[in-house]
Amino acid sequence: MTDQASQYNTPDFKIKLPEADRLGETIPVRVGAMAPEFEARDLDEKVLCLKDLRAKGHVVLMMGSITSPMCAIAIPGMNRMHAELSAKGVGIYLVYVKESHPGENFPHHTSFEQKVRHARELQRLEGIKFPIIVDSLEGTIHRSYGPWPTSVFVIHRDGRLFFRSTITDTREVAQFLNDLLESDRITVNPDRVPHLSYSERLIEHDPDQEIHRRVYSRAGQKAFEDFWNLFPALRRRWP
Repeated sequence: MTDQASQYNTPDFKIKLPEADRLGETIPVRVGAMAPEFEARDLDEKVLCLKDLRAKGHVVLMMGSITSPMCAIAIPGMNRMHAELSAKGVGIYLVYVKESHPGENFPHHTSFEQKVRHARELQRLEGIKFPIIVDSLEGTIHRSYGPWPTSVFVIHRDGRLFFRSTITDTREVAQFLNDLLESDRITVNPDRVPHLSYSERLIEHDPDQEIHRRVYSRAGQKAFEDFWNLFPALRRRWP
């Protein structure tokens, strides 16, 4: 492993939440700017490039891993969006990143082959219907877009980032994608008057205790211990 890969694939769950007014600063890629290009393999070992994905339409990237409860929470909604929107020019992809809650059963990554095995297990256990892209062992895609375990990004077919969020809220993403497709319809009108808007928001999420417990149990007891070490008041109470 390279030094960069060792630093990226931390063996323990660690988190340092910034103040609410600085959350946006944790995501390096900006809305309206060109999204970072990348090249990575899918589970069939096919090399995928962002520019090629954009040639087919808009691109949605959700970060995730088998030890991330928030990833498990989002997958059913992302499956529905894939079924509904793939024929409308929206490609949805899961980017397999580092383990957010590594445990005895699914520890931090020490090889790319291990990372691919974890990605295949996530696909099997959670019934993922959309393609999985496996990030490099160094986390090249993850680090260029942002460090959050289940962040989500929508990239316009022209290469600009149009949407970003630290957590995948599938209701919000679905609404945005429908708005984006409606915007596509408007922009083909040569007589339109441009009226571009920009927005940001903060929202509290209610974590699903049952899914958190299921995913931590899948990862191993260490996942619980890491969480309780950071939040001792919740020991043996949540999840």
